[in-house]
Amino acid sequence: MNKISKRIVKYMILMNLVVTIIGLILTSFILPKIYINNEYIDLEEASEYVLEAAKNNTVTDLANIYAVLINNGKVTNMCKAGKGHGHMGQMGMMGQMNSIDYESIKGRQIFKSSDGNTYIGLKRNSGYGDIVVYKSYEGTKSLIKSVNLIMISIFIFSLIISAFIAIYLGEKFTKPIISLRKRANDISKGIYGSKFEINTKDEIQELNDSIDNMAKELEVKDNMQKEFIANVSHDLKTPLSVIRANSEVIKDELVSGKEVVEYASSIIKEVDILTDLVGEILVLTKLRDNKKVIKPLEYEIKNFVKESYDKLNNYLIKGNYDNYSLHLKIDKNLDGKKIFASIDNNYLFRVISNFFINAIKHSEGKNKNIVFGLKEVDKNIEIYIKDYGKGIEQESIKYIWDRYYKGNESGGMGLGLAISKEIILAHEFNYRVESNIGEGSKFSFIIPRNLIKEK
Repeated sequence: MNKISKRIVKYMILMNLVVTIIGLILTSFILPKIYINNEYIDLEEASEYVLEAAKNNTVTDLANIYAVLINNGKVTNMCKAGKGHGHMGQMGMMGQMNSIDYESIKGRQIFKSSDGNTYIGLKRNSGYGDIVVYKSYEGTKSLIKSVNLIMISIFIFSLIISAFIAIYLGEKFTKPIISLRKRANDISKGIYGSKFEINTKDEIQELNDSIDNMAKELEVKDNMQKEFIANVSHDLKTPLSVIRANSEVIKDELVSGKEVVEYASSIIKEVDILTDLVGEILVLTKLRDNKKVIKPLEYEIKNFVKESYDKLNNYLIKGNYDNYSLHLKIDKNLDGKKIFASIDNNYLFRVISNFFINAIKHSEGKNKNIVFGLKEVDKNIEIYIKDYGKGIEQESIKYIWDRYYKGNESGGMGLGLAISKEIILAHEFNYRVESNIGEGSKFSFIIPRNLIKEK
């Protein structure tokens, strides 16, 4: 028996035990009280018949009920012989009357006779003397014992049935769970393709579907990580090879004079490339592990945008991008408003620069216009870079912010957008990308209204 089946059996036993204990309590305490109260009601009704018989100086006929009249210490039987007392004869009735102390009975009472029999009785006063009506209590005790026996039998029967049901349910629930456990173990080993058909139409099936989706995402990210490592290896290997080759040439004195300077300059250039690559990785690690690297200060957003625009224009000029043009577009709704937010100028400009460089890389055809914009969206502030290039496939949009993702035609290690994402999140802003194939892309970050101050 598996662990789940054992646990279900244990819970079933506990549940049945609790139900049985409650049932026994009810039958032992509440049921007798209800039954005894009904008996007293019957005895009250019987006493009315006895009172009527006393008025007429006769006796009454009561089924299974005894009745006597006590007047000045004299006890008179008020039931017909052979009636009202279990077909007891007159002599038997007299013997029973002699074994009961009627004077000691007070109102409603359960009492015992001197011969050991138990009775339930009622005593009431009348103008003809004290009327005592009573009946045997043995039947009530037998009833309670029978009910308790039935409850115990039901408990044993339900225990046996529930044990079988628990084992069945345990096996039914455990089978898909064991499959899910095996699937999870496969995923932990990098085996993403194994699948199990689970059609329970409940939360277990939903869990299986969630694991399927998780496996797909993990497989994609795993492949991206492998590609990232390959890219890092390639991007590090190339400059290292150049550095080694040039260093060997200088060491072997194969060059002299100005050529030594040229080779040394080439080494320095490749070292700078390596420094940039390592720096990118370190920046991303710092941002992910400690958001405190961001040092935000309150700054006017339109001034920040205009300063960033000037820097991007200078980049185009220095980079000899004569075919590209950058246009600044500020929403008219923001005219006359001074909008402040806490930002780290250097890091946030790095985000804009990454957006801008991506726009240049992916712009193609005749339209090489790039728009740098600031607008108000639902009282939030959006800062964006839009190009009119080839666009991004929808399947890739889900992963472009990931630190391992790099487009097929991207250079470097593909860390630019991953770093941008971490900078944006460190500011508690939101990031977004909109793109359609052949229509271009728009990368943006949004400053929520609760982080904006107007002065």
